[in-house]
Amino acid sequence: MNIITWLLLIVVVLFGTTANVSLKYGLHISSSTKGSSTSILNLLLSRYFWIWFICYTFMTVLWLYVLRTIPLSQAFPVLGLMYALIPIASHYLLKERVAFSQWLGISIIIAGVVLVVN
Repeated sequence: MNIITWLLLIVVVLFGTTANVSLKYGLHISSSTKGSSTSILNLLLSRYFWIWFICYTFMTVLWLYVLRTIPLSQAFPVLGLMYALIPIASHYLLKERVAFSQWLGISIIIAGVVLVVN
């Protein structure tokens, strides 16, 4: 296990976070039009859908590479950082409200990941 593989694992987390926030934003944009079939078509044609698709594709390929070198028992908990980063990104980028209890949970998740990786 080298530092490059661990950095790639962090990139996997960042791609996953970007993908989820992009999809949510794309759904928000597409739902502003009338009619469900129109909004689905708008979503599929949206750049945010394609950001989601590309990020998930790269995330999956990098995840497969990371799994070859890092034990699953260490790599998988790091993916839990997405549970912390997505609400933070949603708060700042999508202007969603994050309650105090969520901030507390985010702190616990980050602490747990640090404990598992060490």
